[in-house]
Amino acid sequence: MSGMIKLKPLAVCLVIPILGGFLSSWLSGDIKEVYSRLILPAIAPPDWVFPVAWTVLYLMIGTASYLIYMSRSVPEEKRVGALTFYGVQLVLNFLWTPLFFRFLWLKLAFAELIALIVIALFTTIAFYRINKRTFLLMLPYLIWLSYAAVLNKLIIGLNY
Repeated sequence: MSGMIKLKPLAVCLVIPILGGFLSSWLSGDIKEVYSRLILPAIAPPDWVFPVAWTVLYLMIGTASYLIYMSRSVPEEKRVGALTFYGVQLVLNFLWTPLFFRFLWLKLAFAELIALIVIALFTTIAFYRINKRTFLLMLPYLIWLSYAAVLNKLIIGLNY
């Protein structure tokens, strides 16, 4: 990849996860109200933390996807494979919020979140093999997903 940033592909790569996250939240109904009704563990953050954290994480993973997309010196099938994992990860990420907040299917949301972590790990590995810098962009996402899984599991225990 040359040192020049291509603004249009970068914008698309940043908008995709942010738009997906926004749409997922919108489809999930009144998330704050549902969150306030749940019995939460001591490690649960205040509700305002989630949109801030997710926005930063979406910008980071979107940047990682841009770096992969722009890695033109790598064979196309390798980039397509990595970006396919990324796309599946985004779909799973999109689904978790409605499962948890709209339908209150906390156990299904937890199982889906475990699948998301596995696919996110595959994505991170595939990205790393193409561009080592993407690891630092994906790592906070993996950590946050793991924290979310612990939180999801604790919420199940406290509410069922």
